[in-house]
Amino acid sequence: MGFFTGFFGGFVFTTSVLYITVQVHRSTRISQRKAIHAQVEQIDWLTSSAGAYDRRFLPEDLTRQRREELEAQNQPEPTLKEILKHEWNKEVEVLTRKAHETTWEDVRDTAAEGWKAAARAVKRE
Repeated sequence: MGFFTGFFGGFVFTTSVLYITVQVHRSTRISQRKAIHAQVEQIDWLTSSAGAYDRRFLPEDLTRQRREELEAQNQPEPTLKEILKHEWNKEVEVLTRKAHETTWEDVRDTAAEGWKAAARAVKRE
């Protein structure tokens, strides 16, 4: 195994492990945040002054924002697979956009300049 192959293989392996570790940590933190938020909401509901003596007197009309929050909580939490798929799709979209915006003339000119530089370097040696 050559130096560059080993170096880049190690680099890819290390960055992959770090990326997956960060994504797992992020998903864990998100689930913890949701659980704590739900517990705080339950405690607030239990200790609210409206209807403190009789829960039948609690106001039942929820604001639109609160209804949306409750509906969002009922949505299933994205799995690690879905998060990684979303990140992959974003990277593919960036690369596709870059490939679409690149002109063949620029590629040809860059390749010609690189070939000329390589030929000059070989001739000097």
